[in-house]
Amino acid sequence: MARPLLRVAAAWGLVAGLVLGGSSAAQPTGGQTPTAPAPATPSTAASARIPLAGGEFWMGRTRLWLMDEIGWQVRERADDRPVHRVRLAAFAIDAHEVTNDDYAAFVAAPGAGVEPPYHWGGRTPPAGKGRLPVYNVTWHDAVKYCAALGGRLPTEAEWEYAARGGVADLDYPWGNDYTDTTPDGTATKRAHSGSSTGPRPVGSFAPNAFGLYDVSGNVWEWTADWYDLHYYAESPVEQPTGPATGRYKVIRGGSWADTETRLGTVYFRNFTAPDTAQPTVGFRCAGPAPSTR
Repeated sequence: MARPLLRVAAAWGLVAGLVLGGSSAAQPTGGQTPTAPAPATPSTAASARIPLAGGEFWMGRTRLWLMDEIGWQVRERADDRPVHRVRLAAFAIDAHEVTNDDYAAFVAAPGAGVEPPYHWGGRTPPAGKGRLPVYNVTWHDAVKYCAALGGRLPTEAEWEYAARGGVADLDYPWGNDYTDTTPDGTATKRAHSGSSTGPRPVGSFAPNAFGLYDVSGNVWEWTADWYDLHYYAESPVEQPTGPATGRYKVIRGGSWADTETRLGTVYFRNFTAPDTAQPTVGFRCAGPAPSTR
């Protein structure tokens, strides 16, 4: 079952009629509502969206973990296998997870129709917490936020493509070693996990090759797709958008609370109910690419 989970964007007031269009092939399904709840101007989060050319990659896990080999699984977790070919159209994705400041501006916008995360204790985040990723936000409210910026949640395939940074057959966004060794022999983490004190400000660690921060650790991230244990066995090559229906939504990337490093790999799949707001789950938005690279 899903682990408990948490996230945010900046100056609001959307230019009337702002819609980041794109080819129909690049638009995901999964029940997202494309209409923005209120006019607004693009936030700093939208302006920091990374355009990606798309293309073809191998999605899923290529290696076996010890737990797979000795059968120590409470339930089948072959959901990130088989490895399969995926081809994506160009898209763009936020460099950072949405922050508290970003989300506070959205909450304050007329007609936004969302409540602030309950842990704020009011309409604005606690002092000094603006750059933390927003969390305790449901999938539905994350969809509303992204739509108000002319965007959407990334599909699961888009999320993994972006997290990999254009590099094949790696475990983490930066490579295959979870820690880095300094010249004096000290091992340092490359992502925020295994903590009891909550997330860190976005961008506290180095980005991946595409310029995305915190795609491992900090907070799990909502994706557009419904979860299905066996979806990879039937996933189409072109622009997969997940099952048509489901009970849970896919979340990716691991969080500040997770002590098991494999949860922060680029291929590990997790899920939770879309109407739950959790302290380890946040999100970042995606959209069509204005230009590619």
